[in-house]
This record gives sequence, structure tokens and C-alpha cells, in this order.
Amino acid sequence: MIAKGLFLLAGIAVLFAAWLLADGLRAIWRRRRDSLRQRALETPLELEVVAREEHAGQLLCLHLAAPEGGRLPPFVAGQHVLLQGPAGKDGRTIRRAYSLAAWSPRPLRYELGIKREEHGRLSRWLWDHLRPGAQVSLLPPRGEFTIGLGRHAVVLVGGGIGITPLRAMLHALLEQARPVVLHHCARHEGELLYRAEFEALAASQPRFRYLPTLTRPGPDWQGGRGRLDADRILAACANPRHAEFHLCAANAMMDELRAGLVARGVHGEHVHHEAFGASATATPTGLEIRVGDAVCVTAGEPTLLATLEENRLAPESECRAGTCGLCRMRLVGGEVHRLLTSDLALAPDEILPCICAAAGDLRLEAANR
Repeated sequence: MIAKGLFLLAGIAVLFAAWLLADGLRAIWRRRRDSLRQRALETPLELEVVAREEHAGQLLCLHLAAPEGGRLPPFVAGQHVLLQGPAGKDGRTIRRAYSLAAWSPRPLRYELGIKREEHGRLSRWLWDHLRPGAQVSLLPPRGEFTIGLGRHAVVLVGGGIGITPLRAMLHALLEQARPVVLHHCARHEGELLYRAEFEALAASQPRFRYLPTLTRPGPDWQGGRGRLDADRILAACANPRHAEFHLCAANAMMDELRAGLVARGVHGEHVHHEAFGASATATPTGLEIRVGDAVCVTAGEPTLLATLEENRLAPESECRAGTCGLCRMRLVGGEVHRLLTSDLALAPDEILPCICAAAGDLRLEAANR
């Protein structure tokens, strides 16, 4: 009897040891998998411009492919890439996030829609330098503004160049055969990027509706007019309480639409958004920004992060819209103007330079991570 008990205990011990070994191997595999994924995200892709289109004098569509051909890393509709170029001060490399504007489960090209911004160093460099045959460096797709699998209707709302990730989402949603309504609001008719494609899809896909709206329409415009609001969006949705809403527009417009949708009964968890970067008029010149022992002076840049980048004092950054939190810093002295609000939890002395502007002389330090 004792021998049987010892044998049983020995068997349990062996099983437990085997379980610990398997669990340890799984943990090692997960760490290695995560390490490889992170390494892949940090390894630039060198792609070639194979096509370029210009619209309305300020909208640039780029088609990028591997120089030797072949598939590119897959991505989830709604994600973005980080383009890099020597557009900074003294030719320094800077990077910016641009949404992927088309989706395929096995992409051979990446498509980007880029608006040339007056104060956008990289967007202006891309416009001036990227012609067919040119090479461009970018970090692989990433981002959390995505759609998943499901069966409920999806409402996509884009303002201006915010249409780019929504177009990729539309491609993926049509593959799922889900009902989709796409609202695109722009100022002028020529700024309705991808309009011909959307109209053709709406004519051939009974589960898709395309509803463009112009705030400055011409006399012959037959579509929606004026500011897009929550009432107009909900009127075009058959069952808004069960729909998913994805918004990508200027921040003031998104805040207004989100508040309007929630006030009219849409659950806040069903309203997703992708923030644009902060826009601001040029800040005063001559303000002293001290980071540790280094000192720089503002020269009219639109954000505090832009000032730090111009003087090689910037922390790591990605979103430039207060969502990723990578650029957070400690405000040791002085005051800032907050250009946007952020949903991130920040310490009382922490700021996000990408959505702030200096209100006077500042003292900054790296944030504890």
C-alpha cells in the first residue's frame, strides 16, 4: 500500500515537472516571438515609388513596392507606417506616421495618401522628392486603430485626408461582406480623395453606401452640404445601437461627433477614433527651452516637440497626436499651452510635447518610464 502511494506521488511529481518544463518552454517561445516581432518593427523597409498621383494641389497618393518585387509584410486595415526622410534641420532624418490607404491580405504594394502641410517638413520633402523610381525608407505597419472580425454594420467617418485608413478598412469590410456606410467630409469637390472608386463600389456593392459632404460646395454639387453632424450620421445607419463607428478627422470634428453619437445613445465603446496631430499657429520665437543641461530657443515651430526635434533634443515619438505616449516628458518649470487633450494617464508633472506649445521659458526632463 505504501509502495503504491509512493509510486503515485512519484508519478504526480513527474507530471508536475513536465508541466513546469512545458510552461517554461512556452514562456521562452513567447519571449522569443515578441522579441522577433519587436525587431521586425524596428527594421526599416527600403521600398521604391512605383506610382505617384497628385490631387487638388495638396494631396499626394504614393504606391510603394519592394525593388525586387514580392510580398510586403501584412497588416491590419487601419494601421500606419512610419516614413523616414532627411527633412529635418541640416538634413537630419525625421519620421512621421502615415496611414495605409489600401488593404490586401497579401500586399504587393503599400498605398499612402499624404497631405502637404504648410509646416510639415516631411510632407513637403515627400512631395518634392518622391517620384517614380525613388527609394524611401519606412518602418513596418503598426497601430491600434483597426477593425476586427464581426457581423454588425460599420460606419466610417472621414474628414479630409482622414479618409486614408478608412479606405483600407472598407476594402477589408467588403471582404467580410459586412454592411458599411462611408461618410467623407471635405471642403471642395476636388478634395474628395478616391471618390470615383467609392462611387463605383457603391453602385456594385448593395451592402455599401457612400455619402460625401462638402462644406464649400460649388453650385452644381448634388451631395451633402454643410458640417457633418451626429444626426446625419445616425440617419444613414439602420441600427446604430449595434453598429461600430470609426472616425478619422480633425480633432475638433471628431470630439464633436463622438460627443453627439454618445449623447444620442451610441455606446462609447462602439466609437473608435484616430487622432490627427495637433495644429497650431506658429509659437513665439525666442523662448528658452532647457532639457537637462542643454538649451535651445523656439523659432516659431507649431509644437514643443517640433522645437525639440529641430534642436536634436526630442524624445522618441510616433503618433504626434497624444495617443502613443512615447514622447512624454517632465515639466520642471514654466507653462505650456495644451493644444489637444489626451486619454493617456499622465503624472501631474508630465506633458506630451507633441500636443503642447511653450507658453514661456521651460525646463524639461526625461520622464520616468
